[in-house]
Amino acid sequence: QAILAQAARDLRGATADVVAQHSDEMSAIVRGKSPTTELWDGVQTAAQKRARMINMGLHVFYPEWQGSGRQFSHSFKSATLRIYGTDEQISFPIQTCTKVEDVKQAIAGAVMCSVDDIKFIVKQGCSTRTLLNTDEMRSFVTVRGITSFRPARHKWPHPTAVIGAGYHGLKTLMLYLKSGNSDVVCFDRNDRVGGYCWITAANRFSKLQTEFGAFHVWWGQDSMQGSCGYPDEYWETWPRKEKVLEHFQHAAEEFGVLPHVKFRCNVEALDVVGDRKSEDRHYALTVAKLDGGAKETVNCSVLWNYPGSMTKNRIVDYPGEDQFDGSIGYGMNDDAPYESFMGNNIAILGNGAFAVENARTCIEHGCNKVFIVTRRKNLASPRLPCWFVHQGPVPTPGRLVLKMFEPMYEMCGFGDPWKFWSVNASADRTKVQIIQNSRFGIGDVTFLAVACGKLEYVVDTLKRCTRHTLHLTSGRKLENVRVVLKALGLLGDFSVDRFHHMTTVNGFYCDGDWRRIIYLDATGMNAANFTTFSTGIGTTGYVRLNKFLFDHPKEFYRMQQFGLMSQLPINKAKNEEDKPAYVYDVVHTNSTMVIMHGMCPRAAELGSSDPAYKHKMYHISHPLGKFLDECRRSWDEYQETWKKGGCTAEYIPYPYTEEMVRGYFDEYNRATGMTTDPRGPADLSRDDVGQEPPPFARLPAWAVDDRSIEVAEQSAKADGAKWWYEMSSSNVIKPGAPAPQKTKHH
Repeated sequence: QAILAQAARDLRGATADVVAQHSDEMSAIVRGKSPTTELWDGVQTAAQKRARMINMGLHVFYPEWQGSGRQFSHSFKSATLRIYGTDEQISFPIQTCTKVEDVKQAIAGAVMCSVDDIKFIVKQGCSTRTLLNTDEMRSFVTVRGITSFRPARHKWPHPTAVIGAGYHGLKTLMLYLKSGNSDVVCFDRNDRVGGYCWITAANRFSKLQTEFGAFHVWWGQDSMQGSCGYPDEYWETWPRKEKVLEHFQHAAEEFGVLPHVKFRCNVEALDVVGDRKSEDRHYALTVAKLDGGAKETVNCSVLWNYPGSMTKNRIVDYPGEDQFDGSIGYGMNDDAPYESFMGNNIAILGNGAFAVENARTCIEHGCNKVFIVTRRKNLASPRLPCWFVHQGPVPTPGRLVLKMFEPMYEMCGFGDPWKFWSVNASADRTKVQIIQNSRFGIGDVTFLAVACGKLEYVVDTLKRCTRHTLHLTSGRKLENVRVVLKALGLLGDFSVDRFHHMTTVNGFYCDGDWRRIIYLDATGMNAANFTTFSTGIGTTGYVRLNKFLFDHPKEFYRMQQFGLMSQLPINKAKNEEDKPAYVYDVVHTNSTMVIMHGMCPRAAELGSSDPAYKHKMYHISHPLGKFLDECRRSWDEYQETWKKGGCTAEYIPYPYTEEMVRGYFDEYNRATGMTTDPRGPADLSRDDVGQEPPPFARLPAWAVDDRSIEVAEQSAKADGAKWWYEMSSSNVIKPGAPAPQKTKHH
């Protein structure tokens, strides 16, 4: 699928240019379609129908294959299949000549059962009859022998356990419960959902750096349910801590998660019961109640572990801290002395996303100036590029990301983004790889504060402290500093490794045990193309993949037979770097996902609706005009506040305009072959919550235009010609043979 999609993108450039050139003109014209247009629309519709058939595994019949015998009708019609005794049904295109056997094989492959299990029943007069495999498909068919058009899940002898009710754990529970599997139990040390990051680490002024649309825990077409649909204005674009926690609680209630969570509990020990490689092994968890009471043992067959994205501050003590005569802390939770910020200079040590967030908090509390002291200056992202990446249906090229950085960097004197240490670019800047140890700090205020003299990046290291003074390695002194906040990074907890009795993590598997998986927000950044700057997309894909394998373990065993475990990356503990085995980086995560999706196309198909979903959702929840208005308003409010506080900097206009963004869309379309528009897709209705057919029955993500479909058809034709010849050799020409000559009539 990936190869087909790439080949299709390579062929789409010319079409995208023509569509983009005329889209604005045509959008204002309302008129009837000409006969030529009607014919062209029919051709395109036929191409999409062939794409859906190919995606299902059906064999399309092409008229050039027609032999001298019985003539096959290749016209299209719709087939509707309904499961006997239920309301579940699917509809999909077929040809008049499509055989029952072909459809049975497609259904059997999708639901993972035998073709012989399936029977197609049709009404015939006052009775019914069972269709033969050689019959042509009917338009309305009742299906017996299966209970759903989705694969039946495996029933494990013990519940599935989840350790941690933060973002990842909550998402896992939501997808289990939405699929109808309530045999799950979760343990968390807190008294509410939300996890360490938002309950403990975040301070009361913390804000979401990415837009809510990219972060919300019900991200994904298959995760929407009831009141958890496309995010509306209530959730705000960049909500604060309490609103984020409220959204976790809202989702937990909507999906019925809370009865399955044991709060104020700590899982102290894990024992593998039975042979570690045996199918019938299970895990005995020793669970202690933090508020007192007897411990209990809980057995589980599958264990999801979310230990948090590193939860311990890197502790560094500098000479002279006892002489500093000011506040020194780590900026975690509400450790910072906010009452001491007003009018003072503050130094932040470190330059990750957490340091950037602390800088915003300091500035909003009226400090005089913030110094970010860092060994190397990391790339930071303005809000607009973040929005653009999240609305794009396919990944945004790194070169376009840096190009979108340029206006903000230039206007605010932040430097040339192409010359940052983390950027590896070709001489002509057409290819770029961004590699750095932390994610982008995201926000416009960082750049505005630099331009207005409220924030200064100091590329240096702290050597020692004296009273209200920081002495740097270069010899420079930062004087009249009253507060120091350390944001020097977070460390993993080696007790997690000891809990699992593990020395390695193979892919996501603790010591190679595929039924004990561990996941965290991977450290660092390493990308040439960007799908997201946030959590929602990656977590959704991770949960879908592994839940699919737990629901259908035969798929894992098949992958195992083909050498999966030998291909997965292995992460070992690095004691000298204070990194336990479970703390793996983004390269490890990405490699694991690529390998596993490549070996399990069925799991990869679960995300086939993501490109269209993310594009539509973003233009519903964060339409461009509204988004830019919010950015400008925030930008101007900061300057007005600082001016009232004595800032003498000249007014700086917001560096992004609608016209510039249209240019970014044009470049994105040329680079990817897409035909996106700043106004979003044509369909911006909110009425498709929960309406998603099984993956095999959908229009595939690669079928974006007739040229893309043509690429897929060329790949499928050889197999199709062989199948039809074997099915009816007297009526179909032999593959590779010349087509019969038509008889001329005089």
